[in-house]
Amino acid sequence: MEALYSSVHYWLVDHPTISQFEWKQGHTFGSSLLFLTLSISIYLSITLLSLRFSSSLLPTLSVTTLHRITAVHSLILCLLSLIMAVGCSLAVLHQTPRHDPKWVFCFPANYIVPRGPIFFWAQVYFLSKTLEFIDTFLIILSSSRSRRFSFLHVYHHTMVPLLCYLAIYTSQSLIHVVVIINSSIHVLMYAYYFLCAIGKRPWWKRLVTDCQIVQFMFGFVCSPIMLYYHFTTEIGCSGFGPWCACIAFNASLLALFLDFHSNNYGNKIRKDRDSKMEKQT
Repeated sequence: MEALYSSVHYWLVDHPTISQFEWKQGHTFGSSLLFLTLSISIYLSITLLSLRFSSSLLPTLSVTTLHRITAVHSLILCLLSLIMAVGCSLAVLHQTPRHDPKWVFCFPANYIVPRGPIFFWAQVYFLSKTLEFIDTFLIILSSSRSRRFSFLHVYHHTMVPLLCYLAIYTSQSLIHVVVIINSSIHVLMYAYYFLCAIGKRPWWKRLVTDCQIVQFMFGFVCSPIMLYYHFTTEIGCSGFGPWCACIAFNASLLALFLDFHSNNYGNKIRKDRDSKMEKQT
């Protein structure tokens, strides 16, 4: 077991590519404003054009082909999410100074250059969010696009890459918390999509939504700790401005996910309750 841990730790933390990683705007892959602008613009253009034209004018994939592509895409993102969650967790344990545990919640404001394993995994996480654009494109190419499209879906996929970029650019405190928790939930989510694509229907569909809601609430639990250190330490915490944008975004997502949860599961609970009452009477 120790040998396995050492091997995993080397490939996810100690490898020179990871341990010596340094994010440099315009030099690191995907770090330019052009990359960010083009990726989001192309995503929105394709998405909005697909909504603009009628379904009869848009191509659709056969169910078999769509399921095969979805299975491969979901499996890749499931495994990548698992690697990011484990890698970033190990990176936090590795990089956190023993004499300064508050570092977990508050990167000092003079922590200017994003470097080391944590920001390596933050960069991988950012790039994975552009890969997740394929989620939307698969909906566009399916016959059920009108049923599965939602403002929540497009809003989430558009904003997350932007906020990830700003978080890395400013060495934002708590970025590792986001990477670990969201990647962990995406393991469950993409495992669900993968199993559905190969013809199985897991029981944990609602659990995925519940976990997504919990992650936003957990963010509100961690944030006061960061705020305490930001206003009580001499130099404050790094990336405070983007953090404000992130917390506002999380609040909006929490409201949207709660509405989604109510519409999709609240009605079912009410129907089940009414059905039981009818049987009793």
